[in-house]
Amino acid sequence: MRVDFPAVKSVEERWTNVEYVLKKIEYYFENTVFLGDALPWYLPNLGPNSFTAFLGANLKFISEETSWAEPFVNDISEYNPEFNEDNKWWRIMNNLLDAICEVAEGNFLVGIPDIHYGGDSLAAALGTQNLVRSLYTKPDEVKRVIKKLTEICLKVFDKYYQKISRIQKGSITWIPAYSKGKYFALQDDFSGLVSPKMFKEFFLEEQIILSESLDNSIFHLDGPMALGNLDYILEIESLDGVQWVPGAGSKPMSEWIDVCLKVLESDKCLVIGCEPKEVEIMLSKLSHKGLMLCVECRSEKEARSVLKIVEHNGGK
Repeated sequence: MRVDFPAVKSVEERWTNVEYVLKKIEYYFENTVFLGDALPWYLPNLGPNSFTAFLGANLKFISEETSWAEPFVNDISEYNPEFNEDNKWWRIMNNLLDAICEVAEGNFLVGIPDIHYGGDSLAAALGTQNLVRSLYTKPDEVKRVIKKLTEICLKVFDKYYQKISRIQKGSITWIPAYSKGKYFALQDDFSGLVSPKMFKEFFLEEQIILSESLDNSIFHLDGPMALGNLDYILEIESLDGVQWVPGAGSKPMSEWIDVCLKVLESDKCLVIGCEPKEVEIMLSKLSHKGLMLCVECRSEKEARSVLKIVEHNGGK
């Protein structure tokens, strides 16, 4: 289907121009088939660092798929994060969210926007090297700010949830599992750069607090360097599951069976993505209970062939 997009003057407008974004949504749904357990949903999005932008960072839009926040804090001792609803980026996000909710009602689900809180937000605000240095030189200051960021994260989530709840029941987010209540994806990509001991000391508590504040939560575990933290993550009783993402350039999912089994055998659900050709392998080696396979196919024909493989292997 042909969709005529409104003219925009910059890459930034491809993210922030409401009419342009609505046309992107129209094009996406007109060219996507949802099969199996897939749900039609859309995620309002300014990139992973939007949360940090709400606290004072400026966003830079590199392409239609990539944005990042410019570090704006030199000394963590002087950082007292505050959430101001007059913030430019918060107003832009809410304009997008309002417009998307208006067209979504009765048609598709609206996802809770990505919130890179805690360690990830702090890395965006200070810069990664500055944060690593601060972990050693000013550990108490890091803990102070992390605690405050966790409080703000819950406020931002609640505001998103209240708005989305006006047009739908339950919630979904960029890890596309549906919850009848409050659901959010937990994460700390920065923690892959520190030891499990430091993860426990600095970043575990925020995951526990957030998961206990939600009805459902899934932790996004990103890349082999983060695997050292998995044992601590699996010990969080209030956490429902783990999304394992090997990362760009890593082995295919079918070669990470040991990690997948570890999650499932810990009585947590597992969310993984794999290639269509890997579906049969994954279903034959993993328990189906608590397993969610996210498979993107290049055509409806390919997708229906994958569904036949699922049915043949006892899936639903």
